[in-house]
Order: sequence, then structure tokens, then C-alpha cells
Amino acid sequence: MKRLTRTRSALNRVSFDAVPDPAVRHYLNNRWNWLGMLLAVIMTSITWPTVAQTHQIAAYLLPAFAIAACAPLALMFAGPKAVRTAWAMVTVTASATSLIPHSADVIPMPVSMFLVLLAMTFAALLTQNLDRIPVLTVITAGAFFVGLGPDMRIGWIFALVVVAIGTSFVRYRVTSQKVISEQVSATEHAQAREAVLAERTRIARELHDVVAHRMSMVVVMSQTAKYRLAAGDPAETIGPGADAEFTAIAEAARQSLDEVRQLLGVLRPSDADANDGTGSADLRPMQGVGDLPDLIDSVRAAGVTVDFADRVDEWGDPGAAGTAVYRIVQESLTNAARHAPGSEVVVRLDRDGESVVVSTVNGPSADPDHTIRPGGGQGLIGMNERASAVGGELSSGATPDGGFAVTARIPLATR
Repeated sequence: MKRLTRTRSALNRVSFDAVPDPAVRHYLNNRWNWLGMLLAVIMTSITWPTVAQTHQIAAYLLPAFAIAACAPLALMFAGPKAVRTAWAMVTVTASATSLIPHSADVIPMPVSMFLVLLAMTFAALLTQNLDRIPVLTVITAGAFFVGLGPDMRIGWIFALVVVAIGTSFVRYRVTSQKVISEQVSATEHAQAREAVLAERTRIARELHDVVAHRMSMVVVMSQTAKYRLAAGDPAETIGPGADAEFTAIAEAARQSLDEVRQLLGVLRPSDADANDGTGSADLRPMQGVGDLPDLIDSVRAAGVTVDFADRVDEWGDPGAAGTAVYRIVQESLTNAARHAPGSEVVVRLDRDGESVVVSTVNGPSADPDHTIRPGGGQGLIGMNERASAVGGELSSGATPDGGFAVTARIPLATR
């Protein structure tokens, strides 16, 4: 047993990578082809002497007939094209041998050739395209008709047809299941990609809402600080007023960083981060309508005049709708502060049946020299996506006086 194991291991280590011809190298590296060559040698050694005893073939032709009929076994495992060629060679040789005069007590086709023909026919049924199976079956049936006796033809031809049909059915079923499995796998892969893209869009929207608002407030506060600080004596610009201004700017930037950390922490929580002792900001729920007063105060602190009124009697638990309202108001205020500095912004929240109407209107810029810098336009896209995500709708556009208005209708969850 140990000797057999060592022999098998030695065979597994044999490699023919040094053979220059890639086709020959591929053939020799396939261990099944070695089995085919062994069968070919065995059947050739059997066919050569037996055909000499049963058929009237010249002695110098016996090797040619034996090799032509049995050598194709070496190609049984070499692939569809090689099998097709080998099957054709066996069929032609066996049929030709059957037409040669032979002993009366034997069938026209030598038994050894008949066995090789059976083996190669079955190999062809397993490897050839399904549309070629009928032609292959008819030709093999013709070889059976020529090479078998009258009492054997019908039985063997019937068996050939049954095997061909059964093999084709099994192959068709296996191929169909494989195609279905591949399609299901492709569909699942596409769905996974869509989910990833949707998640990326959501992350981008969240980051835009958080960072764009805070950074816009920082920009507005920085640009307007010189107008809001005490005028006259330049020394006053380094007094308590200046300190408060720049403290507010730092606080706005710090809040932006904290919210980004919170968002990324929710997307990728880590026990190590929770226990690293760095004192990072605690994770908080997403902002909702209850956080709107703080939002309005932070915008007012940046020097933006905001007229805010929440006229919804009872919010209940708005859930995702509350987050959508918060983000829409936040983005509208950000756009107003960026594109219309010095204008008043009017924010109204009203109840309309089962929905909340969010209205944000700002006037034209108070600075005649202000120019709107072209941007990516992600703010309006994000607001539309947020409204659509909760079943709402949003409209936006310029007002007759040169301002801008955003109106959203957000349905509340029914209780």
C-alpha cells in the first residue's frame, strides 16, 4: 500500500512543461490521457492477432487496421474536437473492416473494434454539441447495420437511440441548470452592485448635507465677520467681539467634524474604536424636526436673518420624514447663505392632511457685487432624493423678485 502511494505521488509530480508544443504539453499533462493511451495499446495488441484469425486481410495491412481502429482511444479524454476526430476514424475503420470477407461464424465487425466503437460513440455523445447528436447517432447506426448480423442490428440500433436520447436529455438538463445558475448569480451580482451604488449615493448625500452646511456657515461667518465686528478702532477687532466670532467659527467647524465622525462611525462601527479611550464624540441619532431650533440658531449666529415658524400642531414620531424635513431645511439655508448673502430667509412648516409642507424662501442677494460660483448642483439633487425616499415631492425655482424658493411635501407616517 505504501509503495502504491509513493508511486502515485511520483506520477503526480511528473510535469511536461518543458515540451515546446503547447498542444502536446497540454495533452501529456492530463493524466486521463495516459489512461486513454494505455487502453489504446491494450486494444491494439488484442485486435491485431484476432483480426488476422477472422478476416482475410493481408498480413502487412493488419497493423494499419489495428492501429486505425484502436489508437483513437488515446484521444477519448482530449476534448470535443479530438473525440469527434477519433470517433470518425473508428467508425470508418470498423465499417470498412466489416466489408472484408470473414469467417462465417463471426459477425462482420471484429469484436474488439466494436467495443472501441461503443466506447468512442459514448464519449462523443457526452462531448459533442447537442445539435450534432442526431447526425452522430445516424452514422453510428449505419456502422451497426453494416457490422452486425441481422439478428443483432435492431436491438443494438434501438439501444443506441435510447442511449443517445437519454444522454442528450441529461446533458440538456444539466446545461439548463448551469445556465440558470449563472443567470441567478449574475442577477445577484447586479443587485449587489446596485445596493453598493445606492449605499454610496446615500453616504455621499449624508456627507454633503453635513459638511456642506457647516462649511458654508464657516465661509459666511468668515466673510461677514469684518462687517459684524465693532467698527472704527481696529484694536477692537481683537477684543471680546472678535473672540466670540472666531470661537463661533471654530465651533461650527468642530460640529461638522463631529457629525462626519458620527456618520462614519454608524457606517463602520468598531469595538476597538469604542474602547480606544480617545474620547471621540458619542454616536447620536440622525437629526430630526426637534433639532431645527438649534439649526436655526447656528445659521443666525453666522449672520443670516431667518424667520422661522413651525406651525405643525403635533408631529408625533416623524421618523425618517423628520430627518428629511431637517435636511431639506438645512440645505435650503445653506444655499441661501451661499448664493444670496444678506437676504432674509423665511422658513415655514405647515400641516396639510397627512403631510407636512416645508417652504423655504429667500430674497435676492443684498450684495450687488456678489456672483454665484458654479457648482455641482448636488444640493437640489440631494433634497429631491430625500423627499422621494419618504414618498414626498419637492419643487424649487426662482421667485419674481430674484430670490429662490424651495417647497417640499413630506408625508408623515400614519399611526
